Amino acid sequence: MKFSNLALKGWSYEKGDKELDVRDLDLSQSILNKNPVQSTFVYSDESIWEERLHYHVRKVSEETGIPGTDIQAIFGVHNGYQKHPEGAGPASMTAIDARNAFFVEMTNGCSSVIIAAQMAGLHLHESRINNILVSSVQLTTQYTNNCTDGNCVFADSIGALIFSRAKSGNMVKYTDIQSNSYFSDMFLMDDNGLYRMANYQKGKELSKYMVDSFGKQMMQGCRTMKTYPSDLDFIAISASNYAATKMVLDNVNFPIERTGIHCLTETPHMGTNDLMAQLEYGIEQGMIKKGSKILVSGTSLGFSIATMAIEWDN
Repeated sequence: MKFSNLALKGWSYEKGDKELDVRDLDLSQSILNKNPVQSTFVYSDESIWEERLHYHVRKVSEETGIPGTDIQAIFGVHNGYQKHPEGAGPASMTAIDARNAFFVEMTNGCSSVIIAAQMAGLHLHESRINNILVSSVQLTTQYTNNCTDGNCVFADSIGALIFSRAKSGNMVKYTDIQSNSYFSDMFLMDDNGLYRMANYQKGKELSKYMVDSFGKQMMQGCRTMKTYPSDLDFIAISASNYAATKMVLDNVNFPIERTGIHCLTETPHMGTNDLMAQLEYGIEQGMIKKGSKILVSGTSLGFSIATMAIEWDN
């Protein structure tokens, strides 16, 4: 889906406040091989999620100069929705007095920031909507056994970002979201309410689907920006674990050195906030700067593949 007036204005995020050494967890070597991290990060007190979300919503509002009264919509991404039914949307509204906004709760997994971008682009066609806040609460470890689902090591995180109607800035040029219901039973909740991998055969088949889908999306994103994959400046990508992410990058023959995959060796999978962390990494390393053309790609449950193309102008 092409866009002409959608800009990513800014974001703020954090990982969990308690560090756990993965060597102290009961994890198989196969899991560790896919996730070469030393530690994971969880929230020592899950009840503080609303307080931390308030902090990041206020921070991104202040840094972008967009007050709550200028926010017309809020997309609340809340993986912990079953244990926190009040949701991220209402919490965000109270954080910045977004009295003019409507909210939508989203539970679309780890590519929610890209799905939110597509929703924002569609909503911004309405003349009365100019700014959309996305708030992301990823308390994933409360649904896993020892911070893993048998495939990926998870970390908790909280963040927020803002999309705006604009003609300049960090312009979102394109988004694509593909899903395949065939994989929908690959992960299941067990009787204890824990999220685990339930169909290993489909897990193997997913690799081919994922590699093919990402490759096609990335090519379309490049065409939209009128560039070749080799001329991209940066790719922020998270396909749940380091091994799967590297497989995708190897398939499109893109230099690892111009990606955010290094982040997946420092912090485990933080859901959709991986992509915000990798964008920040790209900026800090000087790979993202004014005029850069970048792709942001991620996976989510369903099983869905999503990619967003951005022309950076910050």
